[in-house]
Amino acid sequence: MNDNNVVNPGFNTVYVPYNKPERFELVKRDYIFSAFAFIISVITAVLGIWGGFRIGMTLSVIFIITMLTVYFKSGKAKVKLFPLCCAIFAVAVCLSFTLTTNSRVRFFSFIFVTILSLIWFTSLISEQKEERDLDLITNILYPIYELAIPGISVSVASIFSGDGDKNKKLGKALIGCLISLPFLFVIIPLLISSDEAFSGMVGLFFGNIVSTVFKIVAGAVISIFIISYGLSLKKKVLPERKKSNFAGVEGITVGVFLSVISLCYLSYLFSQLAYFFSAFSGFLPENYEFSVSDYARRGFFEMSVIAAMNFLIIFIVLILTKKRDGKLHAGIKALCTFIAVFTLLIISTALSKMVLYIKSLGMTELRVGTSGFMIALGIIFISLIVRIYISKVRVIRTALISFAVVLTLFGCFNINSVIGEYNYNAYKNGWTETIDTRALYYLGPEGIPYLIKLSEDKDMSFEAESMIYDALLYGNYEYRIVETGKGCSIERNENSIKGLGSYSYPFMRAEKMLNEFIENNGDFLSEQWKHRYSYDNEVYYTIR
Repeated sequence: MNDNNVVNPGFNTVYVPYNKPERFELVKRDYIFSAFAFIISVITAVLGIWGGFRIGMTLSVIFIITMLTVYFKSGKAKVKLFPLCCAIFAVAVCLSFTLTTNSRVRFFSFIFVTILSLIWFTSLISEQKEERDLDLITNILYPIYELAIPGISVSVASIFSGDGDKNKKLGKALIGCLISLPFLFVIIPLLISSDEAFSGMVGLFFGNIVSTVFKIVAGAVISIFIISYGLSLKKKVLPERKKSNFAGVEGITVGVFLSVISLCYLSYLFSQLAYFFSAFSGFLPENYEFSVSDYARRGFFEMSVIAAMNFLIIFIVLILTKKRDGKLHAGIKALCTFIAVFTLLIISTALSKMVLYIKSLGMTELRVGTSGFMIALGIIFISLIVRIYISKVRVIRTALISFAVVLTLFGCFNINSVIGEYNYNAYKNGWTETIDTRALYYLGPEGIPYLIKLSEDKDMSFEAESMIYDALLYGNYEYRIVETGKGCSIERNENSIKGLGSYSYPFMRAEKMLNEFIENNGDFLSEQWKHRYSYDNEVYYTIR
């Protein structure tokens, strides 16, 4: 009979002792971390996410990185150079939320801030080694799906229903708060409608109470994962990953495959010499009927597909090919090198086409963005060539740092402002015959200063004022244009984005310049309205 089982005489029922659910043994430091995680998560939701990913998100990222660094850091842990660089770049990249309104830059900045921060956190709590390039990715994901996600219930239970008296009190307090929420949703609106003083006080501190409560709840949900991530990684030991028994693909199979690909690229290269190299001379190839924009776009899309395929081919070959004494066959190295060099040639020609495109028609967000992407891609393929001969080189590390540098430059120097200034100077200095005011308008707040400057140019004033009109009509600035059907007027915009978390330097600068423009050029409204709309038998026509 099992000694752990208890049998009641006279009955056939076997009673198994109750096993207590798993709990973390929490100390004061853990409770302080949990409290800060909740507060910072609410700040992230209210000022960061619902603040429009502006300064509120920058501050939230810095708070989260600082909090988890202090919590994870111990005196025994050694700080490694690459994770430290990731932490520095994470802070640098998050400045993009404050310094630029470029949506693409801010989107990719959020992704890279998350990846770079996770690399830094993992280095503080794990001694997992990187024997291969892919180990960097698995070292990030492994603690999340192995510890953090399964540890959510354990973390919450440890804080609110552990063995300690404080835990039980916290749990009971939490239950009381949850019960009170539905009653508050009924009581507070009634009190607001019954008393103006109370309504004003609530509006002053909370604005829309329903919206505020929703944001706080969203922040609480975010905090659950952050707390679980912190407690689980701090309290649990990360299990060792099982090593694969896969021996690798035979070299002859890989060699033949690479030879076929290389022959295809070689024949393509010889047949397209004029097409590839004409961009370096600054003119379009003869007998081609597409424009300079088509020329650049075709070059970029060709490059993107070929570069993606070749990177995967070489990277997979380096990982999966069977090696002798830890080394690849010389023939396979040579074929991989040829494919990588061919890709670099494709990248350089695509980049030269984009430069030709910019010189002809000026900068745009996509033209500069794709140029930065191609430069980073070129650095990655150079590192890939080195990796073919030196196995210690980490290509994924190079890729992360390369794109982090590009995003930092785009954010801190504000790519949209650079584009606007270049296009304005190119027009003023005669490098281009005209300037696209619509493109300046699409730059958002960063394009406003140059539209205002162009409004003083006799040849471009009407077009520039037309775009300023659109900015005031559709933007979220302090003042806006209101159209009534027979005219238009300037009114204060009650829906303009305000608040600490919504601060953005280019937005505030543009708003200030627009306000000054309105004060000095209030008559531009009637002129724009007259040229935009006409009425014929009470039918509304747009003539612009």
